[in-house]
Amino acid sequence: MDVGAGTGRFAKLLSMTNRVVALDSSEAMLRVARAKGPFECVEGDGHRLPFRTDAFDLAMVVMVLQHLGDYGAALRDIARVAHRVVVATSDMATRRLGILEEAFPSLLAIDRKRFPPIPAIVDALRAAGFRDPLVEERAYVRRLATGDQLDRVRHRYLSTFDLLPLGEFERGLRFLEDEMPRRYGDRFEITARFTFVGATR
Repeated sequence: MDVGAGTGRFAKLLSMTNRVVALDSSEAMLRVARAKGPFECVEGDGHRLPFRTDAFDLAMVVMVLQHLGDYGAALRDIARVAHRVVVATSDMATRRLGILEEAFPSLLAIDRKRFPPIPAIVDALRAAGFRDPLVEERAYVRRLATGDQLDRVRHRYLSTFDLLPLGEFERGLRFLEDEMPRRYGDRFEITARFTFVGATR
């Protein structure tokens, strides 16, 4: 089960080798997901999963906990329906955003309030009934055209862009449009780290 599957990017990848159910609360997102591949799409609330007990071998939760009102309750219900879980998130204690921090000075502070700390996720998994959570960090590097990265920003590829103070997004975008071509030419590299927390009941 892909919890908070959005447009189905990860469900599509997993469906190449596994039977997958993509769950999301947004019917608009699921309409996009349904066009991507041979996996089932279900509209539902991550706090009250519409599945029977022990329905899944594995639940995957990718960059979703910060969107949930009560992620502890969601993890408890995931423990009801899935034997194993993998949570992918960002560790706000170490996260850096490079030029985006210059462009959007409020962004990291907002995300540090939204994203659960890694120790809190580990504790919530244990409280949900999962045993011995394992934490692992992985580096991520993506190279793309500077213009493509600017387009991603224009389309607000980070949900936090919608939470910035009034006017900050527009000022930051103008800054990036001026500075990114000057600093990076036509190629831009994103470097980040993702933290994975896995556990089994």
